[in-house]
Amino acid sequence: MRTSRRSGAVGAIAIAVALLASACGGGSGDGPTVTIGSTNFGEQLILGEIYAQVLEAEGYTVERRFNLGDRDIVAPALRDGEIDLMVEYTGSLLTYEGGTPSSDSDATYAALIAALGPQELSALDYGPAQDKNGLVVTAETAQALGLATVSDLAAHNGTLIFGGPPECPERPLCLPGYEEVYGLEFADFLPLDVGGPLTVAALAGGDIDVALLFTSDGVIAARGLVLLEDDMGLQPAENIVPVLRQEVIDAHGQDFVDLINRVSALITTAELRELNKRYGIDAVDAEVLAREWLQANGFVD
Repeated sequence: MRTSRRSGAVGAIAIAVALLASACGGGSGDGPTVTIGSTNFGEQLILGEIYAQVLEAEGYTVERRFNLGDRDIVAPALRDGEIDLMVEYTGSLLTYEGGTPSSDSDATYAALIAALGPQELSALDYGPAQDKNGLVVTAETAQALGLATVSDLAAHNGTLIFGGPPECPERPLCLPGYEEVYGLEFADFLPLDVGGPLTVAALAGGDIDVALLFTSDGVIAARGLVLLEDDMGLQPAENIVPVLRQEVIDAHGQDFVDLINRVSALITTAELRELNKRYGIDAVDAEVLAREWLQANGFVD
């Protein structure tokens, strides 16, 4: 399982309030209201808003239940019918369901579909955007050392300092994985945080040379950092994928499915990174970002 920022305790009162609170859309389409949920970080709010607004623009009635908590809260809410749709990540959800993802997006998606079927849930088409662990260096380091892929780091074994979450030395997809799959040997490992401000500050300040960040992190765009290609496929696929209750799909039909799939197909990792930058660093509201993205891609006027 990847190192994740998608966890955290949420109090019972907060959960209850979040499940009761909602903002209803103005759509007037036939069929039941589509209740869209999300977990509790900015990227999820942006993606939730994109799907909510495009459905509203096509006349569907939408209810928002965002910021519900981590997957342990939102996944049961989807199964129990408290929400109808949420944007997930193929590898992480497959792991949650007891499966084993790989770096192959198609294979991971197929396994996810099989895992969700008995629960009367459907994963629609996955999008090209991925939010997973990645190794990042500064533009200066990339240019000086000729770095474009993770494999390129091996030419500098024993000279670079790696920074990441404290648990990284024990996680198979973190330090042990990079050692085993890529043959990397770092001069030192500096325990920091999970793709957060400590890691970013250490990279910017030169305390570390290589950082573990999330591939869709807005700071990569904001600071012009270089994400190294995972050319040997250590990290599992984490494509964004809308997951819905089959009952809702049956009620709204193929046009509904096709609309959601068209949106997913156009969200790239680079675009998601830029959206996250504008949300987390430039402080633009998720509603505004979603509307602008839909306008730029021809879904709304």
